[in-house]
Amino acid sequence: MLRRRLLAILGSLVLLVLVVAITAIFLLQGFLADLSAVRSEAMTTVDLVSKLSGQVARVQIELYRLQQGSEYHLDELICSAEELQHQIEELSQNQFVKGDSLDVHLQELRDALPAFYTNVGALATSQDPTLAIAYNREALSNAVQMNQAILEVSQAVREKADSEQSQLIARFRWIVLALGIAFVLLINCSILILLRAAEMVLQPVDRLVEASRALAEEKFETRINIAEDDEFGELARSFNATAERLQANEQRKLETLHQVALTLNHELNNAMIIIQMQLELLKRSTQGNEGQERYLRQIRDNLERMAKTVEALKRVRRIVLTDYVAGQQMLDLEKSTEPGPATSPPEGKSS
Repeated sequence: MLRRRLLAILGSLVLLVLVVAITAIFLLQGFLADLSAVRSEAMTTVDLVSKLSGQVARVQIELYRLQQGSEYHLDELICSAEELQHQIEELSQNQFVKGDSLDVHLQELRDALPAFYTNVGALATSQDPTLAIAYNREALSNAVQMNQAILEVSQAVREKADSEQSQLIARFRWIVLALGIAFVLLINCSILILLRAAEMVLQPVDRLVEASRALAEEKFETRINIAEDDEFGELARSFNATAERLQANEQRKLETLHQVALTLNHELNNAMIIIQMQLELLKRSTQGNEGQERYLRQIRDNLERMAKTVEALKRVRRIVLTDYVAGQQMLDLEKSTEPGPATSPPEGKSS
């Protein structure tokens, strides 16, 4: 039925819109989640690198104070060195620094740490001032080397963060482009589907309206041909049945009128023949009397008019009424004998 077809069309359209919308939501959610993860990992890594750089700077300051002969407890320097080792291990375990360039810089940092830790330990246990100065210089050199490696790691982290963000932005552009194309296609398909659904309704309605107007104009031969087995097809069949009944009623009226006309013609013709014979006799007896001849002509004219009226009743093709007096109508013989306007019944298949 038409309702089921329309519901199927609109339901499929709504389902298609929901699928596209849900896909768009999942794609955008995935992009935002990846962007947030990259940002969070990059910020965590940068924070670790900053802490590591600060720790190396504090170790360098402590080594410089020892180099200048300031009083200082070596236990604090050893604790700073151990904390530096712990931070380097924590940075190495971070997943964001996994990569070719970052691994190289981290390896340089890890390679410099054992020598630094050894020099700090030797500095703490050395009793010879000369050796202590040498160990201090070596530890400072190792600290500078680690600081340089940390700067390179920091730069590599920033470059990696920028690269991943650029990839995400490019991915976002493709997502936006794909969603834009999908929505454009969806809108065009929706317009075509809705136009098709409107055509399925409007075409039969137009034919039904046109046929109803023709039926209102007493064109009872009007028929509608809608082959679809739906509500409009049922309405068309009902309309055709009504038109057939009206046409049959009209035909019966015309046949009855023709029978009445034949009866009148038979009866009136006999009476008029007798009247005309009497008029001929009166005409002979009233020759020379202009007044009576005028009356006789009027009687003859009325008889001819009656004969024409009866003859016209036999030629009635359709029933056309006209106003006679207030509240009453009479048969319009002149229009009733004219052929009706040619009609072409609206036909066609519903779409």
